[in-house]
Amino acid sequence: MGKYLGKSIAFLLFIPMLLGIFGSCDKTPSKTGTLMDFVPENTSVVFKISDFENLQADIENNSLLSKFEKTVPYLFFSENAELLKNLHPTTQSLFCINKVNDSVSAYTFISKQTKNLFQPDSLKNKTIETLKLDEQSFQRITTDKQIAYSAIIDSVFVVTSSQQILLDILKGKTEREDTFKKVFNLPSSNKFTALIRGNKIALNDSTKVAFTSWSALDVAITPESFTATGITLATDSIPQLLNVFEDQIPQQNDASALVPTDALGALSFTFNDAEKFQKNLRNFRGEKDVVQTTGIFGSVSEAGTIQFKTETAIFIKSIDATLTSDALARYVSAKSEFREIEISSFSEPELFQKTFSPFINSKKANYVFQMENFFVFTESEITAQQIISDFQNNNTLKNTSYFQNTATDLSTSSSLLIFKMKGEFSEAVSGFFNAKSSENIKDISFDEFPLAALQFSFDRNFAHVTLSCKEAGAAAKSISGSVSEKFNLKLENAVLGSPQIFSNQNNGSNVVVQDIANKLYFISESGKILWSKNLGSPILGAIETVTISGNKHLAFATKDAFYIFDRNGKDAKGFPVKFKDNVTQPLSVFDYDNNGNYRFVIVQGKEVLMYDKTGKTVKGFGFNKAKSNIAQSPVHIRMGNKDYIAIAEESGKLNILSRVGKPRVSVSKNFNFTEIPIAEEDNTFVVITKENTKERISQNGKISSQKLDVGRNYWFAINGTVKVTLDDNLLRINGKLAELPLGVYTNPRLFNVHRNTFVTITETQEKKVYVFDQNGKLLNGFPVYGTAAAFIDSGSGKNNLMIATKGDANSLILYSSN
Repeated sequence: MGKYLGKSIAFLLFIPMLLGIFGSCDKTPSKTGTLMDFVPENTSVVFKISDFENLQADIENNSLLSKFEKTVPYLFFSENAELLKNLHPTTQSLFCINKVNDSVSAYTFISKQTKNLFQPDSLKNKTIETLKLDEQSFQRITTDKQIAYSAIIDSVFVVTSSQQILLDILKGKTEREDTFKKVFNLPSSNKFTALIRGNKIALNDSTKVAFTSWSALDVAITPESFTATGITLATDSIPQLLNVFEDQIPQQNDASALVPTDALGALSFTFNDAEKFQKNLRNFRGEKDVVQTTGIFGSVSEAGTIQFKTETAIFIKSIDATLTSDALARYVSAKSEFREIEISSFSEPELFQKTFSPFINSKKANYVFQMENFFVFTESEITAQQIISDFQNNNTLKNTSYFQNTATDLSTSSSLLIFKMKGEFSEAVSGFFNAKSSENIKDISFDEFPLAALQFSFDRNFAHVTLSCKEAGAAAKSISGSVSEKFNLKLENAVLGSPQIFSNQNNGSNVVVQDIANKLYFISESGKILWSKNLGSPILGAIETVTISGNKHLAFATKDAFYIFDRNGKDAKGFPVKFKDNVTQPLSVFDYDNNGNYRFVIVQGKEVLMYDKTGKTVKGFGFNKAKSNIAQSPVHIRMGNKDYIAIAEESGKLNILSRVGKPRVSVSKNFNFTEIPIAEEDNTFVVITKENTKERISQNGKISSQKLDVGRNYWFAINGTVKVTLDDNLLRINGKLAELPLGVYTNPRLFNVHRNTFVTITETQEKKVYVFDQNGKLLNGFPVYGTAAAFIDSGSGKNNLMIATKGDANSLILYSSN
């Protein structure tokens, strides 16, 4: 079917050849005739043109048609562009194309003879000869590079590149088919209409079928797009594929929600009566044997294919997924699971070819999986996994700006819908020219035309047709954004916690993660495990990134040790630091003056230990022990030119110290601390209590309390000037509300990347990762699939982001966003 779309586009791409058409003399006979009476027999396409000069300008300014300037037909006529100056039709004219053989086409121009239609005197190096056939004279006009034949017949001026065509017209051998006359006489106010003979078209690489008889399309050409709408007619005298939709009501096409953006194309057809539709297909194929499949397809309303570079996937959409699943059960045996989607073996790989040929010709439906109401059949497990990933990440055609732009031209329901993506219509188009044209067109890039769509909606004995191809446009490209998977890596064991990104300006981004066997992995941007280490116990909290001797290192604590590794997995000098007593809070890292003179804080129950970057104890820190166990990792807060260390105790006491560990602010009130860290807001210390109060402590110890009208799952976080709160599904970023779907969410996390702040949050039931900017806007391409809190850092590109999260229990995913 893809080649049919390309062929339809090709008809429009022949328009530049109009520029070279030329006519004959300026005599006015006494008889008159209609233009339709002179259309050559067996013509492939007829263009009805009301405004010749404006059409010419539209074609020259169209960014798609201009790409064909090096094709043989375009070159042939453009080299004779001076002939255009001598052609001035003032009434409707026709331009017809006849295919002579595989490499040659002939062209015929027809218009009412009017004064000054053609003025040959200004042609250079011309020869005009008058010839005769059965008392009817015609002219042969020869220029440097062309020969044309013209005549005036019953007040109609005809010029053609083929002498035989003109002789046939003079003998009355013209297009007489009734269906052609019907489409020709259809009323239209459009200034440019294409009448296209159906002929045999290619539904796939190996099958050509008779699709329809004639189509009439009103064409609109703008600098950035061309669209066409009209009808197509089939005949009952010979089998034509369009007729299989007889008695079928067009259903909603939802394929765009499934088709990955990196696919090359897709085909979708719909039906409301599966048994009748299959019977019509069997009649079209001339088959008498009945394939018993209604049990499977009785609850199906849409089916089709998705074309990739190496294989074709098949899909069906059910109106009752349970019924379809039960009907498929006898063909299915469970094989594997990917992202909680079961991928099963399918025992009837030729079923769809037998049932829906010629729409579906693949005999390799080896695997099947279900996503919502879609059942998808693939040749390989890898393709199944890719489709699942793209669907869960919303990386599908429906979510692109260019589809949304094209969808404004399309009906939501149709009988047949074809998508050609990534400019892949070029090869099909070139075949309609000739072999030499194919060579000239094969290296042309159509990347700025990411989608072409062709739609048929059956209606009684005809179908409505829509063709749309639009340039993506600079504005659309700048806002569309994209998210792609860099890797999806399975580990030996389940992932423990959430992966983090270790960014090194010289070596790109690496992912760091630990598994439940306490093995720490350091993974490249491409998904290669560079090294791993058995730690013996889980890492407490997050891994910190510190710079020592100009190189970035990993710093963290377990219950019995404090580690610093370089990017090659080697211990920093003086590490690890081992402990007899358990470490009870994650590692805190203070860099008071942002000069790399780090202070690393270890908490053991009530005790606080401070180390420098060589692993030595820092002397002179006055706070060694609290009166009760410490409830959170100590935090460093800077206000103005003063440093503060806040240490919260389980007893409710809040210690606010100087950098040397001496009391700096006296706090008279005890608090029921939560897991929300002590933060700084508007030069005050902020504590969120379990009673949902927001406590503010000034630098002189004054306390103000605010009761929060929030739920139990409230979270508060602040990073510089960006403040984030989460109240159940109500996410606010600097006061701007982003109402999320109801669900169970991880705590929002803030990251400073590319001088901007980004917020990540993950819904753990639907497994969706959201990323917002500091203005509360969801980044394009999100949400994506993920099961745990996500980590963001910079990528290799200028504005590129890397997002790491957990996938299945034992897998981690690295996304790239731009």
